[in-house]
Amino acid sequence: MRLRRDVQLISKMDIFCHLVLVICLPVSLLYEFIAVIPKYHSPGGYAYPLIVTFIILLFINVMANLIACMLVDISVDYDRIKTFDVSDECVNWRHCKICKALAPPRSWHCATCGTCILTRDHHCNFTGCCIGHQNYRYFTCFVLYSFVLSSLLMFYNLKYFIWSMGQLTHLTHFSDMTFIQVLHNSVFSLNLIYQIFSTGMIILHAPFVLKGELIGERNLKDKDKHNYDAGIYYNLRGIFGQHMHVAWIFPLFASQLPGDGYNWKLTTKDKSTETIATFHSRPTA
Repeated sequence: MRLRRDVQLISKMDIFCHLVLVICLPVSLLYEFIAVIPKYHSPGGYAYPLIVTFIILLFINVMANLIACMLVDISVDYDRIKTFDVSDECVNWRHCKICKALAPPRSWHCATCGTCILTRDHHCNFTGCCIGHQNYRYFTCFVLYSFVLSSLLMFYNLKYFIWSMGQLTHLTHFSDMTFIQVLHNSVFSLNLIYQIFSTGMIILHAPFVLKGELIGERNLKDKDKHNYDAGIYYNLRGIFGQHMHVAWIFPLFASQLPGDGYNWKLTTKDKSTETIATFHSRPTA
């Protein structure tokens, strides 16, 4: 696994989305610990520290997977391509006019990142980088843990929001709201946005993950599409690696991917045979 030498947020949208997440989420959690959760679990009881610890672990996983996405270099390794024998038959390789080099199957150029991305799915504004071969696992876990975290926070925030709105029935103007009420409504709004985002990302990406497809491939013409679906188990293994049963627990758990992003198996329509889309490496002298 290669690491990026220069980690930076390039576009203004990347900077905005990233800062909103890394600033608003910790501040919101702090408010939850101080004002919301104590309404339902006494800080002196056993439930409060358990809930707080669980939320902190979820938050650590969200941030750790976010950082992992940013650190992993998923650009096409052109030095490696030079070792491939161009005399061999290739399937679905193409020439990138911008990079002026061969690009492997399922690799596409990203205008924001300025390079071809190995097994490119999409460019994520929250990570400030593309999601592809080596960091798809971290992005998937980032979305999953975000969904669990936002759902748990929404459970408490919604109950507190309903109670808080009940306290406003006697007010004639919203200007009469206290600072705490305004603060909670703001936190609740952020939580709602976070919940919608994480839920929407799961709904959007789940079908592609389970079918072994990429978002960038959905707009391809039929003649340019290839079937990479190896079944749900092997599709998930292609994302989470050989130790996929534990790889989702924390990003530091090593889990070697079965493929390298350069060589691909194409499944025929009747799924009876497979062909290899690959360049074979030249034998070393």
